[in-house]
Amino acid sequence: MTIQNTNTGTNSDFLVSIFVPVFNGEKYLYETLSSIKNQTYSNIEVLLVDDSSTDGSKIILDKFANEDNRFKVFVKKNGGMVSCSWNFVLPKIEGDFTFYSSQDDIFSIDLVERMVKKQQETNAEIVLPDMEYYYEDEKNSKRIIGYNGNRNLVLNGKNACQASLNWKIHGFALMKSSLIVEEIFPEDAFDSDDFMTRKLFLKSNKVAFCEGTFYYRQDNPAAITKTFSKKNFYVLNSTLRLYHLLEDNNFNKKYIVDVQFSLLLRYLQLTALHLIYNFNSDADKEDIVKFLSDFNKKHLTHSFYSCNRNYAIKKLKLRFFVLLFVCKSETIFRILAKVYSKRLQKNNLIFFSSSKPLNISQ
Repeated sequence: MTIQNTNTGTNSDFLVSIFVPVFNGEKYLYETLSSIKNQTYSNIEVLLVDDSSTDGSKIILDKFANEDNRFKVFVKKNGGMVSCSWNFVLPKIEGDFTFYSSQDDIFSIDLVERMVKKQQETNAEIVLPDMEYYYEDEKNSKRIIGYNGNRNLVLNGKNACQASLNWKIHGFALMKSSLIVEEIFPEDAFDSDDFMTRKLFLKSNKVAFCEGTFYYRQDNPAAITKTFSKKNFYVLNSTLRLYHLLEDNNFNKKYIVDVQFSLLLRYLQLTALHLIYNFNSDADKEDIVKFLSDFNKKHLTHSFYSCNRNYAIKKLKLRFFVLLFVCKSETIFRILAKVYSKRLQKNNLIFFSSSKPLNISQ
């Protein structure tokens, strides 16, 4: 039977799977799940994957599952990364389309309905709603609306991937499940879901935009994106994958060089940081020392340094050449890493790496 949603005339033929990974999220979890439960589009399944929480999260999850059979609770061994939960939940997705949310984000009441309606209008494999950087006690927070404010555009997959590189579009999207279910999320970096979103953009036939708001919480200091630990050093793996994704799919050299610059800069920053970072154990420190050394030997080769040199010369990318020179010279690199680590220590600075590349066009 076809269910009719009355607000926008959207029919409910499509089952939408909403995936929420959970770990010690009791502070905001009830609010998040309530916003999902109250959606005007009712044909949903909510896949709640508990990563062996030690707080009261499981009690909240069970309450929602007991009261509403659309909510399904799964408990897995702690993996510490969202990518592990993605790989756990992929075989369990039954929906025609899938949407991801963190345990502290919020849905506007019409979010799913708006996305489904736009999908039916455009036949897009991916639909992006408005996204707000949400702070509970602030008004007029920054929003990403459509593409440069235009919700009427429809992008092809490559253009959408390109637009995501500098966050002209965000990655919280209704995606056709067939795009996702055959994928394996890399489990060697905490931010591999960012990389995978860009890969899925590239795979899609077209990407559309709609009303409805996804509130991306920014004021939770315990969120995985707001804390720094051993996991953050492995961001190099995601940045390297992004570099190869762009290179293998013949993206404009500008974007490839931007990501290459970002990778080298992060390698320098993380090398400096590991010299002063207070690891939880000597074993953790040894792991990172080995990771950085192996990454350098395996990936930062002569061919990697030289592959985009002609383009950089043509475009006068001076910062790029300086960084290449520093990274290729072992002595200069070590000296600069020590100087940078002392500056970090003096100013008590910790930066949070992500797979978002830097713009070096200036």
